[in-house]
Amino acid sequence: MSTTLKSPGILHRYNARLVAFEHTRSHSTPSNTLFFIGGLGDGLLTTPYIQSLSAALSPSYALVEILLSSAYSGWGTSSISHDVDEMAECVAYFQSLRPNGKVVLMGNSTGCQDVLGYCSFEGSRPPVHGAILQAPISDREASQFIYSREDFEENIELARTWVEEGRGDDVLPNHVSLPFLGARCTAKRWLSLASPGPEHIGEDDMFSSDLDSTRFQSTFGTAGRRGVALMVLYSGNDGFVPSAVDKAALVARMEKAFVDAGGRLGKGSGILPGASHTVREEGNVREELHKRVIEFLDEIEQGTVGNT
Repeated sequence: MSTTLKSPGILHRYNARLVAFEHTRSHSTPSNTLFFIGGLGDGLLTTPYIQSLSAALSPSYALVEILLSSAYSGWGTSSISHDVDEMAECVAYFQSLRPNGKVVLMGNSTGCQDVLGYCSFEGSRPPVHGAILQAPISDREASQFIYSREDFEENIELARTWVEEGRGDDVLPNHVSLPFLGARCTAKRWLSLASPGPEHIGEDDMFSSDLDSTRFQSTFGTAGRRGVALMVLYSGNDGFVPSAVDKAALVARMEKAFVDAGGRLGKGSGILPGASHTVREEGNVREELHKRVIEFLDEIEQGTVGNT
């Protein structure tokens, strides 16, 4: 096993019940913070590349994993909006420790929805300098690998009925959500993930290939207008993306919505060749991930993001 089972760091309590883990390294005095948020079912140290990424960063950056109440199996009774509120608390806490430092958010999988939500949802939050979306995929499109079309539609109808009856916060029967990453899920969160058509208005549904330009403008475009620098790292061999999806074309649409709104795009934004959903691959693929993240952070520090 190449990944060590222990990791040195500092556990910070950023509110009364939640913590964040700051990875530490010898002879490093970071002034900037890269916050990391994992996907559905993830928690501290569960993303395969987190330790190697921390080790590869410049000494001026600390990698901090935010533990949200939706971590592990908690996602089924939470929401992207709730995640964003907790992220804001954590960012504010660390900004009090490093008031002059750069702040960058990085998400994997559903962590990408959290990061983009932080940068685009209404409301006031501590400002951040950059955002990295690694494996920003569609849960709705990924569901075809888990459910038959008939079962998926039946689950949507059950969840919709419960919401209409005022039972949106009630947990659906096990057969509905347990096959989906093994967590129990409320009717409201299920509809957010499944995002039924024709409107596809689920809060989680930010990256589906069939969303129109207006939807991308409301998320990526809003982030661009707010001055956040962005890098998309879409895994080239993501097993949760249907083969019919043109990954390069989808990423280009995301980037266009962002840049057209005045956003500054990192030079490394695009497809990460050979990478699986969580970049389990070591060697060249993992090193390319490290390289692009480090270069993006350097661009932010130097104020050169978006320069050609």
